[in-house]
Amino acid sequence: MWAFNLWRNLILVVIAIGILSGCAGDPKNIDPWETVNRPMYDFNEGLDRYALKPLADGYVKVVPKPVRTGLGNAFDNLGYGNVILNDFLQAKWGQGCSDAGRMAVNSTLGIAGLFDVAGPWRMPSHDNDFGITLGKWGMPAGPYMVLPLFGPSCARDAPAIGVEIVTDPLTWVDAPLAAIIPLRVTQAIDARSRADMEVKFRNAAAIDPYIFTRSAYLQFRAGQIHEGQPPPDNSGMYDEESAPASAPATPSGTDTPPAATGTP
Repeated sequence: MWAFNLWRNLILVVIAIGILSGCAGDPKNIDPWETVNRPMYDFNEGLDRYALKPLADGYVKVVPKPVRTGLGNAFDNLGYGNVILNDFLQAKWGQGCSDAGRMAVNSTLGIAGLFDVAGPWRMPSHDNDFGITLGKWGMPAGPYMVLPLFGPSCARDAPAIGVEIVTDPLTWVDAPLAAIIPLRVTQAIDARSRADMEVKFRNAAAIDPYIFTRSAYLQFRAGQIHEGQPPPDNSGMYDEESAPASAPATPSGTDTPPAATGTP
């Protein structure tokens, strides 16, 4: 029954976001909700400054790098079902089969993903999600959004959170909260530690970190959808007033959007 409710709620979210993006008005106005987004951005920044950042610093100081690398691999592997699903939704059959093989190899020989056995076997990692799929299907970005805890997003990308939850194996595991909550907290701390260089770069380089984050996010997502090629038009994808020359590097060497862990 709970699984049915999860799918029902996900469908309702997708419909609601679609209606909102369809009613967005002028596509050149990429941030019509800025008066709400900026306070949400400040909330996320405060949460990062006083909670996530200190925890991530302690994590890096206490946990040896090989252990952190293994945990990061395992967390990436947990989310790889989402990548595989969207490979196939985009008709990337070869990449989807390779990614399915990668997850199978790392989940078994790699001991639940702790070790990246598939990489040396020429099964490289990819990044994919439902927001990219919707973009490839022709859905416009819609208004820019800053979500509590999740950080920068847009009307088209928001439903990807629901799909990511559905494809996460931990969603379907009947485990006690006493086990799930520490695992999720460690996952968030690990992700924040891997994003530390990008956050430092933004704080040092940006006159207005909010605008910088918005520009970097929209350009990064446009690059993912169009696979490095310029989009046919801007249609809400770029923030022309303050767009940096290129999106900042990502924390793990994959196409992970900057500040996706509550630190926009």
